[in-house]
Amino acid sequence: MEFFVFTDVDGTLLNHKNYSYGDLKKFIKKIKNSVHIIFNTSKTFSEIKNIQKQLDLDFPFIAENGACIFFPDGYLNENVLSKKFFKYKKFICYKLTKLEPKLLLQKLHSLRNKYNFSFLSELNDKQIFNITNLKYNDLKNAKKRLFTNPIYWNDSKEKIFEFKSELNLINEDFCLIEGGRFLHISDNYNKGSALKKFLSIIVKSCSSKFTTVSLGDSENDLSMLESTD
Repeated sequence: MEFFVFTDVDGTLLNHKNYSYGDLKKFIKKIKNSVHIIFNTSKTFSEIKNIQKQLDLDFPFIAENGACIFFPDGYLNENVLSKKFFKYKKFICYKLTKLEPKLLLQKLHSLRNKYNFSFLSELNDKQIFNITNLKYNDLKNAKKRLFTNPIYWNDSKEKIFEFKSELNLINEDFCLIEGGRFLHISDNYNKGSALKKFLSIIVKSCSSKFTTVSLGDSENDLSMLESTD
């Protein structure tokens, strides 16, 4: 029996305030040879690769809230691959979104005068540091977004519900999910749907039975938590 553990990063694997691993770093070292540790996070490809380097891990991962799945070269059987996969650096990738960071800026232009918010791409380094407390190199990696453009909400909590409704009028596939620090817009994908797609791909490459486990702490983790054993 194999175990696939899907884990959020901020607030779950890492301390929410200071991004420390605590005792989890020792625990991961202990189990990494017998368990597949799959990050399923709002973090970017560059951020995840940096964390994997720190923990000496080389597993697949799901980036930017389910936008794309990244499999290391050689992880999948060749017969699994199709035209839907693409190559990025040393990874075989499966994308679940049609969005890209600049596209969201254009799509939501009409809402800028009605609500007080900023896209991550519009914030300078000092502003991002004040929101996230990320170190400089981590901050740079957080800005290297391939698919999404998180929103920093600077308006009342009550207006978020109205904002959600207006998003659906712009595009009925748009979903708004709250993370630990930012709001995330997707076009009908989330951590749960990405996890299910991951499993549908893996089942064709995995010769033995497996059990799935998920770990998370925010609203954007619910779909993942509901999708595992």
